[in-house]
Order: sequence, then C-alpha cells, then structure tokens
Amino acid sequence: MFSNPQFRLLWVPVFLLGAALRFVDLGEAPMHADEAVGGKITADRLEGRGYAFDSSHYHGPTLTWLGAHLAGLSGKKTYAELDSYVLRSGPAICGALVVMLPIFLGRWLGQTGALLGGLFLATSPLLCMYSRTYIHEPVLAFFAVVAIACIAWWIHSKDVRAAICGGIALGFMAATKETFVIPALGWCAGLIVLWPLIRGRELRVAAVGAGLAFMTILVACYGNPLQFFATYFEYSTEAGHVKPWFYYAELLLLPKFHAPQWWTEAGIAVLALIGMWSGWARANPLVKVLAVSTLVQLVVYSMISYKTPWLMTVPWLQVCVLAGVGGAVLLRGATVGGWTAAFTLVAAIGGFQFHQARAAVFRFPADARNPMAFAPTSRNVDPLRERLRSLSEKSPAFRGSRVAVVGKAYWPLPWYLRGVGEVGYYDSLPPTPDLFGVVIAMPESVEEAARHLSNSHDMFFNGLRHEVPLTVFVRHDIRAEEISPQ
Repeated sequence: MFSNPQFRLLWVPVFLLGAALRFVDLGEAPMHADEAVGGKITADRLEGRGYAFDSSHYHGPTLTWLGAHLAGLSGKKTYAELDSYVLRSGPAICGALVVMLPIFLGRWLGQTGALLGGLFLATSPLLCMYSRTYIHEPVLAFFAVVAIACIAWWIHSKDVRAAICGGIALGFMAATKETFVIPALGWCAGLIVLWPLIRGRELRVAAVGAGLAFMTILVACYGNPLQFFATYFEYSTEAGHVKPWFYYAELLLLPKFHAPQWWTEAGIAVLALIGMWSGWARANPLVKVLAVSTLVQLVVYSMISYKTPWLMTVPWLQVCVLAGVGGAVLLRGATVGGWTAAFTLVAAIGGFQFHQARAAVFRFPADARNPMAFAPTSRNVDPLRERLRSLSEKSPAFRGSRVAVVGKAYWPLPWYLRGVGEVGYYDSLPPTPDLFGVVIAMPESVEEAARHLSNSHDMFFNGLRHEVPLTVFVRHDIRAEEISPQ
C-alpha cells in the first residue's frame, strides 16, 4: 500500500489541509501587539520612509520587506489601507510551504514517514496558530526548512552547492531574527555526531562555501554586519516574558482542559521519541541530526528565561518531522493482527492534532483558554475603534478635538486608532487633559486621569489585552452629541 506511487497523491489533501488551516478566516483574529508594531514598520516601508534596522528592538528586515511587497501587490499604498489579512498572508504562505519539507527528506524518512511528517506539520496547533500571525517566526521557520533540506542534500551528495544554498538559507534566517543562532547551534551539534562519516575535504569546502554565502546575505540585508551582531549585546526585552525552565514542556506536553477543549501535543512528542530511537538504531544520519539538533534547541530555549510560545516554532517543526518517522515505525513494525491498532493510534494522534488546530485558529485564536494565545488582544478593541469612527462622523466636537492615549504598553492601539482623528501618546497625563475630546488611560494612569477628568468627561470601560483593561474618558459635549438622536 505505502509503496504504491499513487500514495503520493495523498500529499495533495495534506497540503490543502495545511493551507486551509493557515488561510481560512486569516484576518478574523484581533491584531496582537507585536503584529501591530510590525504593521507600523511595514507602513513606513510602504509609504516610502524606508527601513532602519534597530539592534535593540524589532528583529530583522525580512518580515516587513515581505509584508510591504505583498501589500503593494495587493494595491495597498498607505498605513490606513493596510489590513490584517494582507499582512498575515506572508507568514501564512511561509507556514504552508513548511508543510512540504518532508517531501525533500523522503530518502531519509521513507515515503510513509514523510507523509505522516507532512500531516503533523499541517495540523500542529502551535505551527498553525503562529503561521497566521504577522511575526518573524513563520518566515524564520521557512528558511529553517530550506536549511534542513540543504543539510539532507549535502549529507547525501557532499555537493558544495548544497552547502552554499544552506548558507544562503542561514543568512536569511539571520536577516529574519537573531534567534537563528539557536537552531544553527543545534544543527552543528547534530553534524558533529556524524563526524566519522563527514570529516574530510568535502566538509572543509562546504564550511567555506556556506560561510561565504551566509556573510554575503548578511551584508546584503544589513549593510554593515556589525549592526546585526550588536543585537546580541543591545537587544532590550520587555517585562512579563520571564518563565520557568519547564514552561515549554508544560505548554506543549502537559494535558490541559480549558472548557470545552483539551490541549496537548504529547502524542506527537511520543511518536518523535520513537522516531529518534529508530533513527539511531538504524544509523539514519539525517534523523540523527534532527534528533540531536531538536534536543539542543529545546534545552537552550528552556534555559533562557525569556520565553514565548512562538519561539518553539523551529524546534517543534523538527519534532513533527521526527513524529512522522515514529508513526511509520509503528505501522511498519506492527504484526498483521496489530496493524489496525497501530494505524488507529497514529490516526487518533493526527485527528486530535487537527481538532486542536481547528480550535486554536478558528474558535479561540485570542482567548485565554487557548494556552498558546500569549497576551491576546481583546475583541473589545474593535468596538472601541468603531465607536471612535462613528464619533468622527457624527460629532463636530469630536472632529475638532484630539484623542490622548496615556500610559505605556498601549500596543496594538495605534493600529486600531488609524483614521479616527489626531491621536497623541503620552507616558503621563498631558497638561490641560480636559481639552482632549477622548482620553484613553492605561491601568497605571487611570487614577490620575479620573482625578482630573471626573468633572469634564464620562468614564467607560474597555479591554485591550487579556487582563489589561482600558478606561475611556469621553468629554461631556461629545457624549451628548453621541447619544443625540440626530
């Protein structure tokens, strides 16, 4: 059955399933704060203000370069015209292409292992969710997939072209995000395991070719590569991201019931362990590289106190590939009587992955019940935007005034307040705050704002992010025009 060439046609529904989980209703979830920041940088490119790399924030240029070009192709020309679907389409394309990785590894994974790996990549809730988000990880994952394919190519052929292409992929990973160094370290550790098989002149030539290709891309993307390397000394992290060492194990493996949904990818992890064991027992060189590199990445990421769910994107895509190998081992090793049980187990794991992915991307993309939803934006931001847009049409007093946002960590508000009038952002309450038509106060500024505005403004409550409320002060004359039947 599995050696039948027609079996390859099963890749069509696997890819379509992965694409559907990444593109259907792509623009529906609220914009995360990080997405909104990326949207503003993209708008600067789109409107001709250019791009300047900041070694202390915002990572590399490839995400916003891709976003600006896709926006231009779709006819968007200004910040006000941008929308979430257009921005997220680039990461979604990258995420869909990641599903195809096992096709290029079939020599090492086997036909069945490759197909199962593709299925698990297509349905991983973590990979699906963050392939629908305008952040750097989906782009990083795409270039990581290219690098892995090049490693497989070089292991088989020792062709220097494979090393050069791998160096190019690694260069684009560096141009995407500085964390590229962690998967690169993992792959190097995996190749060291193969040292008796790969040492020699071919390895030296490959290292030089890959290094030159890497530096060429780095110079092309950053100009002065020292700007990029400065990131490792200057990057500034935000508060609220420090997590214990076991955070990722708890996130991905520990079964959690957040009504009405169970969450865990432990089944994939078990299959991956079987795949690792099989690869080691059979001296499969690529599976050895993937196994070692995955473990190295998981350990390094767990040791770093700064943690977010999307940082698991690259190591977890390797886990999914190894799980495909493990699933194939179970099916291949089952006796005639036990094959049905093995098939049922693998199908149940894949089916549960799909069930979770569907819940993550369609039902709970910005819901605290989804453990992968990190600091999700509240759906109440949309009604706030619509309210202010309605005021700009209905209220002359509002059109003649300004909006003040007071406090820190207010993203993604700038994304949602596009086109609602003149908006200013202040760390503390500005002088004569009563002259502002609307004042939006972050939690740390509410008490001071209420003290100054209680006689001139009506107070309303809104949400920004999970457990981050907003207090909205609307001046009395504007409120009177808002509720007026005229």
